[in-house]
Amino acid sequence: MTSRRSSRTPRRGRLRRAALLLTAPVLAACGGVSLQEEAELGAAYAAEVQRQVPLIRDPAAVAMLNQLGERLAARADPTARDYTFYLVDSPEVNAFAVPGGHIFVNRGLIESADELSELAGVLGHEIAHVTERHGIEQMEKRRGAGALVALVYLILGREPGLVEQIALEAGGAAVFARYGREAEREADRRAIQTLPAAGYDPEGVASFFEELLEQQARQPGLLDTWFASHPTSQERVQNARAMIRSLQVDRSRLTDDTPEYQAFRARVRQLGSANGTAATQR
Repeated sequence: MTSRRSSRTPRRGRLRRAALLLTAPVLAACGGVSLQEEAELGAAYAAEVQRQVPLIRDPAAVAMLNQLGERLAARADPTARDYTFYLVDSPEVNAFAVPGGHIFVNRGLIESADELSELAGVLGHEIAHVTERHGIEQMEKRRGAGALVALVYLILGREPGLVEQIALEAGGAAVFARYGREAEREADRRAIQTLPAAGYDPEGVASFFEELLEQQARQPGLLDTWFASHPTSQERVQNARAMIRSLQVDRSRLTDDTPEYQAFRARVRQLGSANGTAATQR
């Protein structure tokens, strides 16, 4: 026979998650979210995102993505955050970070990143959103009605569906994918500083933006998701290159690409093709 205590456990778990959803934005408004609270919140949001997006779980591909990401995070983040990088099986060019160190990267972005330094630039940018706590700021801005409705769902024992999450902006992607211009500029600056510290050419930040602008000119609408969440312009490219020049680093000593990265990129494309959803090769 099930004890009263064990029967209450699932509901207590739901209430704990609901409490996290509700209290963290309030704490954020006071600047009081600890790293432990951030980690718990991030884990909850990341788990929800994983239920809603298709992931590539190929061990070799996921390991290489995490190896690159962890190398960058080690230079960018002095805290004890434990970073995890997820490979999303989507042809759209996009990436976003959830507080606590959870970073989701679409395979379409990897297919579009011609060189290792370009993918490193994107990862460095997303890591900066975590270290600068831009996601916590977003949560504070979006506190209130959405979190209250999410509480109702959790108490009733039913998770919001994908459409409901988008409507409520309670899903990780909806909450954390869009930042203001200053946050984007700060993330660019931090990425440009992180890349040479990790041994990569920071030119990858600017060249990736430039390539996306060229793709957008050739095929309008193809990169709507990226441009909606990462406003990109020639001014942003110029600003990135100005930041790179200000570092005065010897780029000849830094890595821009490797055969291993090209093999990884080809594997990711193949994995997408195996699912029948590969992006058109350039």
